[in-house]
Amino acid sequence: DQAVEKQINSRRKKNDTEKTKSKKRKDLLSNNVVNDAVEERLEPIDNDVILIENGADDANNASRAETQINNTLNNNNESRVTTGRSSFWARRKVWTIDELLAETTAIEPTAAKNIVQLFEKENTIPFICRYRRDLINHLEPERLREIKSTYMEIVNLRKKAETIVSQLAKENTINEEIRTEMLCAKTPEELEFLFAPYKPASKGSLAERAKALGLEQFADRLLYGDPPEVILKQLVNSKIPEMDDEEKVLTGICHIISHNISKHTGVLEELRKLQHCHRINLKSSKTKQSSKEKNDKTTLASTSDSDYQKAGHNNKNDESKYEHYFEFQADVRQLKPHQVLAINRAEKLKFLTVKLLIADYLKNDIKRYVRSIFMADGLQYPLRTQVFERAFEECYQKKLQPLLCRQIRSDLNEKAKKASIDVFGKNLKQLLLMSPLKGERILGIDPGFTNGCKYALISETADVLETGVLYPHRRNTDPEEIGEQLAKILLRHKCKLIALGNGTACRETEFWLSKLFEIGILDNEEVRYSIVSEQGASIYSCSDIARKEFPRMDTNHISAVSIARRLNDPLSEYVKIEPRHIGVGMYQHDIGEKLLNETLSEVVSECGCRHIAGLTEKKADKIIEHRLENGPFRTRKDLLSVKSIGEKTFVQCAGFIRIDPRSLGGSIDNLLDCTWVHPESYIIAKKIISKCKLNLKDIGSKDFIKKITEFIDKCDINELTDNFNIPKERLEIVFQALQRELFKDYRSEFDKKPLFKQGLTRITELSVGDVVTGKLDAILLLNNISIYFLPEVQKHAIEYKKYLFLLRRGGQINVDENLETLV
Repeated sequence: DQAVEKQINSRRKKNDTEKTKSKKRKDLLSNNVVNDAVEERLEPIDNDVILIENGADDANNASRAETQINNTLNNNNESRVTTGRSSFWARRKVWTIDELLAETTAIEPTAAKNIVQLFEKENTIPFICRYRRDLINHLEPERLREIKSTYMEIVNLRKKAETIVSQLAKENTINEEIRTEMLCAKTPEELEFLFAPYKPASKGSLAERAKALGLEQFADRLLYGDPPEVILKQLVNSKIPEMDDEEKVLTGICHIISHNISKHTGVLEELRKLQHCHRINLKSSKTKQSSKEKNDKTTLASTSDSDYQKAGHNNKNDESKYEHYFEFQADVRQLKPHQVLAINRAEKLKFLTVKLLIADYLKNDIKRYVRSIFMADGLQYPLRTQVFERAFEECYQKKLQPLLCRQIRSDLNEKAKKASIDVFGKNLKQLLLMSPLKGERILGIDPGFTNGCKYALISETADVLETGVLYPHRRNTDPEEIGEQLAKILLRHKCKLIALGNGTACRETEFWLSKLFEIGILDNEEVRYSIVSEQGASIYSCSDIARKEFPRMDTNHISAVSIARRLNDPLSEYVKIEPRHIGVGMYQHDIGEKLLNETLSEVVSECGCRHIAGLTEKKADKIIEHRLENGPFRTRKDLLSVKSIGEKTFVQCAGFIRIDPRSLGGSIDNLLDCTWVHPESYIIAKKIISKCKLNLKDIGSKDFIKKITEFIDKCDINELTDNFNIPKERLEIVFQALQRELFKDYRSEFDKKPLFKQGLTRITELSVGDVVTGKLDAILLLNNISIYFLPEVQKHAIEYKKYLFLLRRGGQINVDENLETLV
């Protein structure tokens, strides 16, 4: 009886204490338990009934009372948190996709709403930027691509949140409050924090094993300070190997407490905040190897072929690229995208070991926070303090610190990936804007030593006229004699332009060509050559597309054809190559191919049949099949007769497909089908032409363009907008289309022409003050400025360090731009 009375009094005392500190206790109540239900569990002991059988001995009565009290306490423990609530998770309004898009990208809410609606209706970026720019505040395509990327992230975030909510609802472990919180999460990190407490531990985890031994209730009593005190000696069970001494019992309890702390939402939130308050350094160092030879063997053995090929080049060269990072340390907040990507690749190739250095200040701060929410209340006794210290240390070392490191590396990788995609898109666009060399025959040379220099000569329309191999670098051959053969090939086909690939033996072949100019075998006034990137040419030559186009041609000759065509029409040739092999990105080999393909499609979607807005490769094939079976298309509307081309696809692609009268013998039903004017604006275009007293058949002529321009200068565009009842921006698009020549290649508007040469100057022949002309190979984001690499200068500047090259900085510099450089 005395034992029962003592426990009842202890219980009453506990409830009185909880009532006086109810506010703090609520912060530790599970969010999936309704408050009213919680309050009912905290009613005074008088409402609880403890049955003691009459006639039972004192020990049995005490045991039964102990059991019922513990059951009541366990019920209360079920409602306890692993998720605490703080101001950060204050109740918020569930956002809509357009609201979060406007907030994240800093655009007008109206524009964000329009953009979301346009993307939901599967409108493409080229179509939006040309024909719906009035709805998006005249955003540039590059900016809209960034917004689309953010839009997709937001859509995926909402889908993930809804999936989690649905899953938890099925398990009956969530209420409306938590559901709202999860749908309010604005980043994947926030959602992960909210979901973490509800993730069950893996079945084989140390915490789950300890729970299976029945230690959970004792762990909770130690963590929250619930009475009665836990005595380890009473928990020892010699029949169970995992509990046959106090140390093992203590270890199991610490595993459970460590798990509960690591799943606490408030702890995770505080950890995220502290991440941005404290200095955290990333340190990389060279992998320890007994010798360089061993290093090479280890790297080859530990890296898969595909990964190794993605990194490119041989093992020795790869290692030398990363010497800067062999003893490198920097604040993670100051790391640049190219540094992150370089370190990641070197780590993947086993050249570097990478770790994050986290100061003890962060550990101490998170410990103070954890102590404040768990140790401030309840019974205080030595065992509880001992267990907390040990459990926190385990939690921090094995859970919180690794989690923090993963989050930091993930954040760095995500930012670096976005920067790489952005660089790739901008460089690719500039590369594709290179002016084509129409009306010229071109000899493409794929240089080589043992296998010779493969060549292919193409016509003005890029048809292959001749292929072969020249061997100017063999020991037993006369270079001048081979030069005579080259001159005869050029003369036979009346070809004056040579496209030389920039791969292996490029420099030696260029010396050979320079010598031919010097001795007069090649005419200085007639023949010129240009260095052309052969990135991806060998990959393309072995592709299905190449085999389909050249079923009987040797793959080496196909590479030469590709090099020649890159001068003839860069756009048409580069779209055939896998994006990661084009070579204008920043570590693009380490970026997902899906992202690169999406960027490629968006950048070139205004050109090249299978990349036209709204079309896929299959739909493009259907169009070609229809044309072969039924003859040329006479109008744009004829596209609707093609299988798989519906009204939605037609709206997207119609403005980017034009009917060529030359394919119809010079006659065409509607000349507006030859212009930029979208079919939806034909009526407006005809009204404008009528107002100018012009004839539709004269569209594109100089007189027509002159009179349209005069009309635009004199008219009141706002009045016309009201009369035609269309947005001002769409009217301007019609005006622009009517002012253009028919079939004018827009790439001719950019001053981007190949750099042609007739000789070569060795780097040792240069002197200070000389000005040399080079071509930009790529633009990369380094530090706070853009640094522009000249491919040949870059290679030799390493070898001849006494020469200093001053590269122009600032302004708008583009890929493949000819650039004067001061030595």
